[in-house]
Amino acid sequence: MKPNLAFLPAPDEAIVVGVMRLVLEVPGSRSLKDRRHGVRSVKDRLAARFGAAVAEVGHLENHERCVLAVTVVGNDAGLVRSRLDQMRGDVDQHADVILVDACTVVSPWP
Repeated sequence: MKPNLAFLPAPDEAIVVGVMRLVLEVPGSRSLKDRRHGVRSVKDRLAARFGAAVAEVGHLENHERCVLAVTVVGNDAGLVRSRLDQMRGDVDQHADVILVDACTVVSPWP
């Protein structure tokens, strides 16, 4: 029986996953609707500019804070980390939110 070559990794295959956790404060937000506006702006910008997947994962019912998970995948750990660092800087400069904390993990898969 021949092995299924689709399941064997390519000789030059490398998968690197980068995940960043961002804690954001939304100043002046008095409701979840206000907060959603600022957070949506950040999420859309990261997805459009960097091709990142972004999900809201914490403080879902808090109108002042938000936790986002941002992820990118590539084949080079340095490039993945660099892209996450660029995203962090972009969020730090965003007018609608204050970056309270950021944590990044970059690792090969699997």
